[in-house]
Amino acid sequence: MIISKKHFLLYGLSFLFLTACADKTKKDTANIKTLPVYTITLKDTVVSNRFVADVHAKNNVEIHVRIPGILDKVFVSEGQKVNKGQLLFKISDAELQIQLIKADAVYKSMLADLRMATVELEQAQTLFNKKVIANQELELSKAKHDAATAKVAHAAAEKKSINQQISFTTIRAPFEGTIDRIPFKEGSLVENGSLLTTLSQLDDVYAYFSIPENIYFQMMTDNSLNTKGDIKLVLPNGIVYDRKGELKTADGEIDRQTGSIQYKAKFHNPEGFIKHGTSGKLIISEPRTNVVLIPQKAVFSIQDKQFVFVVNKDGIVKMTNITIASTLDDVYILNKGLKKNDVIVQEGTQSLRDGDKINIKPMQSASL
Repeated sequence: MIISKKHFLLYGLSFLFLTACADKTKKDTANIKTLPVYTITLKDTVVSNRFVADVHAKNNVEIHVRIPGILDKVFVSEGQKVNKGQLLFKISDAELQIQLIKADAVYKSMLADLRMATVELEQAQTLFNKKVIANQELELSKAKHDAATAKVAHAAAEKKSINQQISFTTIRAPFEGTIDRIPFKEGSLVENGSLLTTLSQLDDVYAYFSIPENIYFQMMTDNSLNTKGDIKLVLPNGIVYDRKGELKTADGEIDRQTGSIQYKAKFHNPEGFIKHGTSGKLIISEPRTNVVLIPQKAVFSIQDKQFVFVVNKDGIVKMTNITIASTLDDVYILNKGLKKNDVIVQEGTQSLRDGDKINIKPMQSASL
């Protein structure tokens, strides 16, 4: 059979076109990325938030001297547990007792003067009523009586003041608690305001912590901040205290300077194991059931919105908006956007575009 030049050229062009198409198909196939994917399953988890805490005793007061003098007697020792009203310290009151005797004598003298002034006033009133004396003499007797009354009041106040100072020399426990360090010993001269000791009531302690306002609103939204949550206290040595805490409100408003709100957790401390001023960490946990968990590296952001690539059965990816409820170590808990059995690209989202095709590399759900 004789082939013309025209037919030969046509056959050649067809061969080149088919070869080019085959090369393009191979090239396109080679350009399809193989990326790991994650299949959504519903899981049970625990949302935990950690906060730095400062521990305070239920009551903690410094006991100061209110009257200078010699520390006559110390009735307690450091670290001792005391009851409310128990005698702690006695400051010498010998000089005050002498002052009290003098003040009492002045008071009695003023009372005598008042009685005399009262008698004179009664006599003057009688004589005035009989028109024996003028009104000026009656007014003079009234003035003497008023002066005597004022002097009695002044003497009584002076006596009361000394009695009060004497009461300051006897120092008792304002509540049940544990005695701290005692810097002064018996016989020491103490000044007004000197610190004798600190008394701490440790049967309950409060762990104070601050929550940044953005985390506070997030926790309130997903209900991970409530009085029924599991609250643990991690002590400075890393040991978790064996009693659970109870969440209490400490402040009713957000601090504008720090942008946070303060809460406290109450812990029973019957043995007094935790001391006032201890530092630690609080772990507030809330169990969740049937939630959607996804790897953080599967999520990317565009204009403050979060997205993932959902993969269909043909390997085509679709950009899908999601709403994040909470953040764990390296995963997100979602509010909405995905459902059970959805497949998402787990890694390599930076180079993908909506509608791209990928080869699927399945990942185990347990990898989360």
